[in-house]
Amino acid sequence: MSNIAGRFQLVNEEDLNTCVNCGLCLPHCPTYRVTGEDIFSPRGRINLIRSVKHGDLELTKDVVTALDTCIQCMGCEPACPSGVKYHEIISPVKAELHTRWNLRDATLRCGLYVVTHMRTLRFFTSAISVAQKLKVFPQKLPVPKLNFRQPHFNIDAESSSKREVLLYTGCVMDAWYRNVHLDTIALLEALGYSVQVSGDEYGCCGALHEHAGFAQVAEKIQSKIPRPTNSSMMVVNSAGCSASLKKTLAENRVVLDINELLHLHIEDLQKILVRQNETVLVQEPCHLRHVQGISQEVKELLEISFTVTQLEDDGLCCGAGGSFSFSQPVMATAVRQRKIDEIDRVIDSISPHSVHYLASANPGCSSFLSGCGFDVEIAHPVSLLAQSLRPRISGGGQ
Repeated sequence: MSNIAGRFQLVNEEDLNTCVNCGLCLPHCPTYRVTGEDIFSPRGRINLIRSVKHGDLELTKDVVTALDTCIQCMGCEPACPSGVKYHEIISPVKAELHTRWNLRDATLRCGLYVVTHMRTLRFFTSAISVAQKLKVFPQKLPVPKLNFRQPHFNIDAESSSKREVLLYTGCVMDAWYRNVHLDTIALLEALGYSVQVSGDEYGCCGALHEHAGFAQVAEKIQSKIPRPTNSSMMVVNSAGCSASLKKTLAENRVVLDINELLHLHIEDLQKILVRQNETVLVQEPCHLRHVQGISQEVKELLEISFTVTQLEDDGLCCGAGGSFSFSQPVMATAVRQRKIDEIDRVIDSISPHSVHYLASANPGCSSFLSGCGFDVEIAHPVSLLAQSLRPRISGGGQ
């Protein structure tokens, strides 16, 4: 037995043995699609983890690279006929790889520190917006066009509705995409909800930290999220955050992604939304489709007001992956290029300039795709629905 035995002991042996090496996960893995190498696939990574855990393989730089370049899109799980719980395998591995401070994590740790401190995040957001206006901010970085000043929340304080909902505002979502919150509020109030916002009291949910492998930091952040004394409903309009909060607050309150909640009111929306003579192409975030199982709901909601078309890549990841585009820019860019090629193919098949919007329900995806030079506007599905509401009700804006 090698002296390296003892690594990855938190990985359940039964979970590893569930994989029968059939390879049906391969077409659904974005990093395998880019490299064509088995060690960059779920099957290959499971074999590496098993070998390292048993002490049969050294944890070399190449092995670490293969494991650390997993985007954790979880596209492999729905495709697996054996029901491998891949997220329960790769999560503790990522956490162990990043338990100790190392130089390669320094920049990422600093960035994640910023998002947990809202005043600091807003300061950097304002600074970036100025740099963008002066055209000195690198366009290749996955950052959308930002506003120097944020619009204020405009909540109907006189609402007599007994249906109360808490809108989780989060960190990056609030600093960079405040308008999506305003549109969410407009839709919910139009449906008769009394909306409150979580604000800085809740702050970051820790999803970015957990996804990056900083499990201990994520647990500390998650422990500070207020737990209500009642089972009031929380709604979240960031797919990555809603996936995380459903797990964090499972015992304390009902957490719904905004697309789930709106889909429950699809008949009501059909009465209050107006038809738009525009076409929307849907990009499905991994944490919405693969983790939460929400897919057709977005399409059916947008079809109320728009002509909707979809990509034909079976929900393949765009490469954003939380902070993955910052920590693994080379792999992330290669994965993104496949998504761009598919988007261009679908648009060209319809006819150029006939697709007006690319809809994505996750800020990470929107930000990462925004630097690609698309002629198509990238928008949150909620903002597109609020646009259809706007002539009569909406006070938000994209």
